[in-house]
Amino acid sequence: MAAASEERMAEEGGVGHGDGGSSSATSSAQRQPPPPPPQPLQPGSQAPPTPALALDQLPQNNTLVALPIVAIENILSFMSYDETSQLRLVCKRMDLVCQRMLNQGFLKVERYHNLCQKQVKAQLPRRESERRNHSLARHADILAAVETRLSLLNMTFMKYVDSNLCCFIPGKFQDHLQP
Repeated sequence: MAAASEERMAEEGGVGHGDGGSSSATSSAQRQPPPPPPQPLQPGSQAPPTPALALDQLPQNNTLVALPIVAIENILSFMSYDETSQLRLVCKRMDLVCQRMLNQGFLKVERYHNLCQKQVKAQLPRRESERRNHSLARHADILAAVETRLSLLNMTFMKYVDSNLCCFIPGKFQDHLQP
């Protein structure tokens, strides 16, 4: 009789006070909130959303490559260009993202070099005889040598980069020139 009253109280939302082991299991199962209603499909999506899973049970599409390109580029910006060039082997999408970053890195190096060269030239005297003895003369010579190498790399790669046939490959070169 006591078990029947506890079951009735559990059904009504009350708390049972007896020793019945089965009634406590019944009441704890009824106290859990109902599962959330299924969300409608968004346009363009094919599969219904999956419920929250443990980390080891996540679906395969929750990978780094599934993130938006901007997010991937932000993550890869903390890596060296050499490491970025090696990540091109992961998959086609990662290859495209890494190619874009390597190309942008080379253009960034060119812009930085031009900025440094302008700043040094602005501080040098106009006469060639005075330039040779100036404290920035050595810096100007180094920047001129770097300019030669940059122009050779530009002639070698950028024609193919501009036509989307390849990307700027030497990542270590960019790592040495980054400020």
